[in-house]
Amino acid sequence: MLLALSCGAAFAQSPASDAAAITGDWLVESRDAIIRIEPQGDTFVGTIVWQLHDTYGPEDGPELNGKTVTDRHNPDPALRSRPLTGLRLLWGLRYDSDAKAWVDGRVYNADNGKEYHCEVHLRSPDRLVLRGYIGIPLLGGSTTWTRTHEPFPVPASSVHSTN
Repeated sequence: MLLALSCGAAFAQSPASDAAAITGDWLVESRDAIIRIEPQGDTFVGTIVWQLHDTYGPEDGPELNGKTVTDRHNPDPALRSRPLTGLRLLWGLRYDSDAKAWVDGRVYNADNGKEYHCEVHLRSPDRLVLRGYIGIPLLGGSTTWTRTHEPFPVPASSVHSTN
């Protein structure tokens, strides 16, 4: 019995380590980007560190074809030319130990240039669910990300055909 108690204590996590469980690289549900979540003061932020398509293709039109993918839907015209790789798209997430969730965050959707409130829950050590919403969490949508420990794949723009 004493051995079981001491083993249980060895595996117990402190609130600080619970909060840090979100830290790492996460492959988004669509599998076309990796977001790095890391602490920033008392909160957590997330940055795009890899994209499958880091340059525009022919389907985006001749004026964009081959150019670096940018934040072109941003409501601020001065920010539309910044590259998406390196963009911070999550910020302000604070760990709530009672809820065992990261709350009070904001998420930026580069597809439409809008910001939403967000919260994050870990389903397992390697799966998180991010819920973006307007007003209350009930009015929103969720996406599941998977932790990745692998080296980043080569972006599609770097793969050259030998034909």
